[in-house]
Amino acid sequence: MAHTFATSPSTSSRLLGVAGLLAGAVLLAAFVIDIAPGLNDLRLVLFNVGAMAVVIGVHRRQASAAPGLALLGAVPAFLANAWYVAMVLLAIGRPNPFGGDFGVVYFAAGVALWLTDAWFGFVTLRLGSVTRWGAFALAIGSILALTGIDRLELTSPGNPTIFGPLSLVGIALNGIGWILLGLDVATHGRATTQPRQAPEAI
Repeated sequence: MAHTFATSPSTSSRLLGVAGLLAGAVLLAAFVIDIAPGLNDLRLVLFNVGAMAVVIGVHRRQASAAPGLALLGAVPAFLANAWYVAMVLLAIGRPNPFGGDFGVVYFAAGVALWLTDAWFGFVTLRLGSVTRWGAFALAIGSILALTGIDRLELTSPGNPTIFGPLSLVGIALNGIGWILLGLDVATHGRATTQPRQAPEAI
């Protein structure tokens, strides 16, 4: 016989989780306060680095349940967020970072970011090792956020469509998803199974 219980989160898990909380918070901050242009790049870097931290924390929880699928969900999301961080840093000082060949690569990085975040959310939802609400918010939010990318031309300031508000809802859900996942990683340890001792014969 065996019984399952959750261990206390390690210090590294707490740090990874807190980084995820920060990622979601800085993403949602733009909805409630005006972000100075000079701080927006820092906000994006904090968001992506925090997302990468949560991916690591969640993967550590999921790897024991389904190592192959957990890795397949985590690696693309981690690499896409790292790619986007690189593009943000390379774009600093460029007069028109969204134009020309650099803009095309920036666009590809944005598409990869939202698609892999959505994939990671669906994989996490399927494995069920962490909060399903967080995984669901991340998956659906990332898909909706994708529809607001300018180059897809689904919406624009000159031609507003329903995809404009939907993309904003998606960004908000994405931020909420990272917060919930970060909170789970920071406060819950990995589940372990240990044998239960048989009762002594009388």
